[in-house]
Amino acid sequence: RQEARAKLEHLREQVIAARTARKDAIRQASERCRTERLAARERAKALRERAVAELREAVRLERLTARETCSLRRKDASSKDGVARARAELAAERAYRADLRRIEHNNKARTRAHPHVTYVERRTESDDEVRGNIPADLVPLFERVRRGIKGSARMSRTEAFLKYAEEHPDEVLELAEDKTDALIRELQRKEREAARALARGPKRRKYTPEELAAVPF
Repeated sequence: RQEARAKLEHLREQVIAARTARKDAIRQASERCRTERLAARERAKALRERAVAELREAVRLERLTARETCSLRRKDASSKDGVARARAELAAERAYRADLRRIEHNNKARTRAHPHVTYVERRTESDDEVRGNIPADLVPLFERVRRGIKGSARMSRTEAFLKYAEEHPDEVLELAEDKTDALIRELQRKEREAARALARGPKRRKYTPEELAAVPF
């Protein structure tokens, strides 16, 4: 009976240790997903800032070219006299303003088309884009929940998925083939068996018919 009690205590200690390991694994999985989410946000921010800077530089150069072209037209107009000069200067001014409108229109079109600039593009990241942005071991979880992962004005689909993973670390561990849950269930089963065995007490010896016949009455 003492041996059975010791076995039960040992199993209970193992269950407690396994549960502690499980809690630690869940906490670490959540923290890791949070780190990945923040990193994804920083990468998206850096890409957007670089894209915006490139677009602004392109606009600056186009405006500079338009201004230089206008200066050449005005210089050409200055060589003329009277009405011809006035008309040439007016044409140069109109052409310059038309160039500025064209540049602005093209800039808006490029901004809308750039995948790293608009929030619309970030909200509508494709499944393949998300898969490419997350660690390989999280892809199975994404495959399970991807239809429900939506981006927003503040969060890309990649960030939205990593937020989900951060809030559901148990699912992360499940698909990562973590064996802690199975170990806990097995230890609990053994603990219950040991507790029942202890409650029943030691088994009574069964005597053979020969032994019973030899007992004097």
